[in-house]
Amino acid sequence: MFKRLEIFLIGAVFFLITTIILVVYSTQRVQEFKAHNNDIQKTTLHGAAYAINVKLLDKRRHVRLFANEYSRIFFRLMNFPNDEKTKNDITTRLKQRFHDFFTFTITDQTAKPILENIESFVGHACQLDLANFSKALKTNNQSYNNKVFIHPQPMHYHFDVMAPLYTNQQNPRIFFISFYLNEISDILKTHELPGQKLMLVRASDTSLIEVTSQGARDKIKRDIRLSDEEQRNIKVYEKIADTDWRIVSLPDISYQKKYLRGLWTEAIIILGIVTIALTLLIFIISRKSDNCD
Repeated sequence: MFKRLEIFLIGAVFFLITTIILVVYSTQRVQEFKAHNNDIQKTTLHGAAYAINVKLLDKRRHVRLFANEYSRIFFRLMNFPNDEKTKNDITTRLKQRFHDFFTFTITDQTAKPILENIESFVGHACQLDLANFSKALKTNNQSYNNKVFIHPQPMHYHFDVMAPLYTNQQNPRIFFISFYLNEISDILKTHELPGQKLMLVRASDTSLIEVTSQGARDKIKRDIRLSDEEQRNIKVYEKIADTDWRIVSLPDISYQKKYLRGLWTEAIIILGIVTIALTLLIFIISRKSDNCD
């Protein structure tokens, strides 16, 4: 029969081999989880980016079509900017065409809004956007799209989509519509999966949050800027064309830690069961060895 020391050595070797196997296997599972999670983040983020691109392209196309379709009404409004009936008629048509419509205006030749009661909606960000769009139009760049980003007006954060209104080729006016961000937020919400948070951040200021699945920046229930740690954790992102937006996938660290903690807990439980079984086996063999002696 085995001597007691030999029994303990065999048990220790078996315990060591089991521990190594569990550590290697669990480490492999951790790497597989991280790789799989990264692939999922890339796939969902790319899908959301594509959907947002399509949505904005559709918006631009319909805004330009609307401007062409109702150009006569707009020219009348240019001449009579206080005509409430014409303004209400255009507003009604826009609400029918765009579910997320907020407001509209047209500008004069210097890119300044000419409609009354609209100045409070046209903040500094809107004015810069208008100036850049007007400059591009005057260089005959009719395919130019204004760069979309959030315009932070109190109680109505929005983004603008612009289209040219030509009275003549040298002096274009601008028609622009302001949109709420509900549809963009819904795209993020429908693509978001457990373990990640999709959001749009400002491409020119990547710590500034623009839109999340909760809504625009004024609707979110957290700090409007990403922390340094959150920015370091972001590995997957993509630029949205013709915008100042970057879509990012912010990993839910608590979700990942919970999964990894469960994985290692499982390994420890298995090792504990093996240890108990091995201890009982050593005890039984030792007793039999003692009885034989």
